[in-house]
Amino acid sequence: MTLFLSPCLFRHCFFYSLISKPRCLRSVMSQDALVGRNAVFAQTMLRIKDPEKSKDFYENKLGMKLLTRLDFPSLTFSLYFFAYTQDNPPNMDESQSERAKWLWSLRYPTLELTHNWGTEKNPTFRYHNGNDDPKGFGYIGFNVNDVQQAVEALKKYNVPVICTRESKSAQVAYVADPDGYWIQLMSRKPSSCSLSIEQTLVGKDPLLSHTMYRIKDPIKSRRFYETGLGMQLIARLDYPEENISHYYYGYTDGTIPSSFRSDKERMEFLRGTRFPTVVLEHRWGTESDDSIRYHNGNVEPRGFGHIGLIVDDIYRACESLEKAGYKLVRKPGPFQDVGEIAFVADPDGYWVELIKRSSTMY
Repeated sequence: MTLFLSPCLFRHCFFYSLISKPRCLRSVMSQDALVGRNAVFAQTMLRIKDPEKSKDFYENKLGMKLLTRLDFPSLTFSLYFFAYTQDNPPNMDESQSERAKWLWSLRYPTLELTHNWGTEKNPTFRYHNGNDDPKGFGYIGFNVNDVQQAVEALKKYNVPVICTRESKSAQVAYVADPDGYWIQLMSRKPSSCSLSIEQTLVGKDPLLSHTMYRIKDPIKSRRFYETGLGMQLIARLDYPEENISHYYYGYTDGTIPSSFRSDKERMEFLRGTRFPTVVLEHRWGTESDDSIRYHNGNVEPRGFGHIGLIVDDIYRACESLEKAGYKLVRKPGPFQDVGEIAFVADPDGYWVELIKRSSTMY
């Protein structure tokens, strides 16, 4: 049985330097990542039961914009892409291939919801949220200006509230989407880099911030996300009384200061950034426990699907990753009429989609 710590039980957090090397773990960052340069953390994919309920939640409750929908009749599923943006996406009457090209040119994060047709008609059908056994995926995170105000607004629309808590640096709450996936709401630092998103139910200018899942061995995971994917370790948060650490990874925008005066300042920086991060949760000691395995969400019970990166050359990236010993779940090649993709597994078996960057400029 895997171990799990409820986020509502976190009490004492020690925040180490956002750019310093964590104790006992040597940095393996490489300027020439196996996936090449210029990669973009483009998406997080979740499977959903009822697209109308999910659209209502992410559009009307969290204030995201539906960018487009991609349909695959021969495979009986559809993909819905949501984001916070002022961009005007292509009209649905444009070809699917053109709309996909536009998606694969974006440089901001999207939420990809996969609907397998007919699930909404099955009253007993459920997807797995990753926080019940077997555990793996944790939550997607949104930064908002006022967590308590956002929670009160969501409660009026009967959105389930899992818990709220206070830390020395931030307000945090967890709510559930229509499929039971956990949504973390974290107070954000007001930023001069505003998208000027109109007022939403959760406040003005919210941000799709991070995706969390659990890992077994931080050394193996760090090597994959740094050397393999070329991400930067932005921060590590240790919770010594609960025996866990969180590792924040992302493709930075070059704005990380060289020093900070306090832990609070470091946390405020993290809450004020606009680049998305992957949060890897490590429970201390799991790396030496052969019985620990985390669930990737792509075998039964299914739920979380993958994170996705846009890269310049998926063929070269996959060749390099395979030579380094990483497993290709899907070899690179065309997929239907939406471009060229591949899938690789990280050390815990979570899937990472690689998407060939669109050559079309928008």
